[in-house]
Amino acid sequence: MDFKTFALVGHPVGHSMSPLLHSRLFALSGVKAHYVALDIAPQKLAGYIPHLRRFDGFNITIPHKQAIIPMLDSCSGKAAESGSVNTVKNSGGRLCGYTTDGMGFRLAIEAAGADLGGKTVILGAGGAARAIAFELAHAGACITVATRPHSANAAKGLCAGIRKSIPEANVSSCLIPELSGKWDLLVNATPAGMYPGTESCAAGEELVKNSGCVFDAVYNPGETVLLSLARKNGKKTVGGIGMLVGQAAASEEIWLGTHFSQKALAHICGEVSLEMKKKFGSVVLCGFMGSGKTTCGRLLAETAGRKFIDMDDYIEKKEHRPVAQIFKDDGEETFRRMERDAVEELSRTGGLVIASGGGTLLKKENADAFRANNIVVLLDASLSTVRERLKGDNSRPLLSGPDSDEKMKCLYAEREPSYHANSDFTINADGTPESTVDAILALLKPAM
Repeated sequence: MDFKTFALVGHPVGHSMSPLLHSRLFALSGVKAHYVALDIAPQKLAGYIPHLRRFDGFNITIPHKQAIIPMLDSCSGKAAESGSVNTVKNSGGRLCGYTTDGMGFRLAIEAAGADLGGKTVILGAGGAARAIAFELAHAGACITVATRPHSANAAKGLCAGIRKSIPEANVSSCLIPELSGKWDLLVNATPAGMYPGTESCAAGEELVKNSGCVFDAVYNPGETVLLSLARKNGKKTVGGIGMLVGQAAASEEIWLGTHFSQKALAHICGEVSLEMKKKFGSVVLCGFMGSGKTTCGRLLAETAGRKFIDMDDYIEKKEHRPVAQIFKDDGEETFRRMERDAVEELSRTGGLVIASGGGTLLKKENADAFRANNIVVLLDASLSTVRERLKGDNSRPLLSGPDSDEKMKCLYAEREPSYHANSDFTINADGTPESTVDAILALLKPAM
């Protein structure tokens, strides 16, 4: 088979995992191909079309999914129907547009066991929203397209387009503050919460509480503020990674006629998610006191060009008193609440090296929050190494008083299983800080 070339076209594209994803799919199908990301500003898109005709195919992402249509030679039925294109095939020099977003959405929702045919609210009226709305309309869902005022006309136009193509469709539009009642499915089809603007959230807590299942088309980060909010409220959550992988597989079927099993796609979801955490997330170091979290963390941050955060220092600066004083004045339970708040704040800030406290990762909720978008590395130091490193250190509240060595031994045996259960990787930390950091850096190398 001849070597083929494909691309992603969008603005911006620095956050995209599509090159890695498609390289995995090409490898699975045995196709010799190369995939690149092209950052093309809206005003330059038309001028790039002659260059894009050199590729065998390309994907289209924000903000070009609708703007590209007049520049193509033809569109498939679904793409024409939805007015959105995310995949283009070059057939003998002619560019034909397709949409696979709807199929990717369907695959993600079905894999999660959620209902496509219920009462659904879609936030947004752009390209992804259009593809999702038509997919839901064909599934018989009762759809409300909700937007902010500047997109109200686009929402009305989307509803009119659905009614024209699917006369029996139950679809309406409104502004987001006008939403009321209960929903089977809440869909975020806006870029809200997407890297690097990870602190934004497309919906308020009341809307989340009134929804049975929450889907976020944003895939970077893997757990957005919206999904975190939904999880806290006990809702079923579906992230955008499944849609991303599903639509990419459908794109390759259009380009190359290849097919992939659900098992293969699930495996790729895991691979892409891990690589995304390595690239955009933080490295969280956990382990027993004396394992080298602070020393190795500082060295790792300096070597990798990341900011270093020591959680105990972070809490001390917020509280204006040492951790030992917090334990003495308010007790361990109060400190653990402060620690939980710190985890929530730091877990959403990518690009850091975080030295967690010795007890932080003992709580599964802390581990889950950190692991959602970051990688957790256990610095596994032996008890003898820890004992030697802590010799003469009287600053540890949990080891204070008589029988400190026995306390250390019991605490170490109690905590080690939780560290292993709640971390993504384990590094032997009995050696020098330099050797430990080298092992972590090897983990962080991109798989591509």
